[in-house]
Amino acid sequence: MTLEQIFFISQSVAAVGVIASLIFVGLQVRGSTRAVRSATAQAVHENFATWYMAIAEHPAELEVVLKGFGDLEALNTVDRALFNCIFLAFTSHAQNAFHQWRQGHLANELWTCWEFLLSNMVHSNGGLALWRERSYVFAEDFRVEVEAIAQREPHINAKAFGVLPLGRTDGGTSRAP
Repeated sequence: MTLEQIFFISQSVAAVGVIASLIFVGLQVRGSTRAVRSATAQAVHENFATWYMAIAEHPAELEVVLKGFGDLEALNTVDRALFNCIFLAFTSHAQNAFHQWRQGHLANELWTCWEFLLSNMVHSNGGLALWRERSYVFAEDFRVEVEAIAQREPHINAKAFGVLPLGRTDGGTSRAP
């Protein structure tokens, strides 16, 4: 075997090694992408579950939320501040979910769940009023998305917190449950 043949054999082995390495890296990246998407979905839904459970564990807060979504003007100053905090916490979690979805880390069907929940809130009198007052604190792309959600018809079975009929008296569409 000549030196030239040995050189070509070693180059061929090296090329096969590079191709094998690239395949391995590709598989690792693919697995990593799945892991990131899974972790993102878990974190996003954990935020949602924690938010709901925190309200469920405090009946006085739940009463404020129900009253606020029904009619923002029915709240006194302290209750309105509490409703503001609770609503902004939810919309902050929703904004995070939106950005994770836009970056491809959250599956479309999971973002759709958040869209429905946002729709339930912005199709209530108090939710829409508070969104219009406080939306400036959110990123522009998220504000545009929520405004588009507010313009769409809500799901036929939608109710805020599963109990409040949706309907608006602000000149928007109004519907009974």
